[in-house]
Amino acid sequence: MVQNRSMESRVGRVKQRYGPDGSRLVAGVVAVSADRRKVLVMESTNRASHWVLPKGGYETDEARPEDAACREAWEEAGITGRVTRTLGEIKDPRPPNAVPKGQPRSLYYFFEFHVEREEERWPEMHKRKRRWLTYEEASACFLSMNRPELKEALDRSSVLR
Repeated sequence: MVQNRSMESRVGRVKQRYGPDGSRLVAGVVAVSADRRKVLVMESTNRASHWVLPKGGYETDEARPEDAACREAWEEAGITGRVTRTLGEIKDPRPPNAVPKGQPRSLYYFFEFHVEREEERWPEMHKRKRRWLTYEEASACFLSMNRPELKEALDRSSVLR
């Protein structure tokens, strides 16, 4: 859980961690509702009405990817809680020719997350909306946006199908 919750999101990649192969290390959560019927998603800042999972860079001042995932859940979706289990690593699914020149591939660490609180105010509340979706709704969103890494994380979670 993020202890000192700032109302400012981190920006830039000064503290970004990279893997031995140069991949950008990214951590995120699949926040599953208590009844396991829904997952929390939030609106992408790049594309309105496109829904994504909370995720972002795993940084050098964070001891574990779980710490980065919890920070991202707070900054992007305004949720606090705890990681309940790892969903493993997911390699960047984009073919090499789909990665913009000069941009590294990503290696994603996803974690299932138990939401203890949905705050009314959070760092990116003016940039993003959040909503709870069923497995079917979230799966359809991720597939329509060509985000197989998000779909893979969703499929590894305990949300009911």
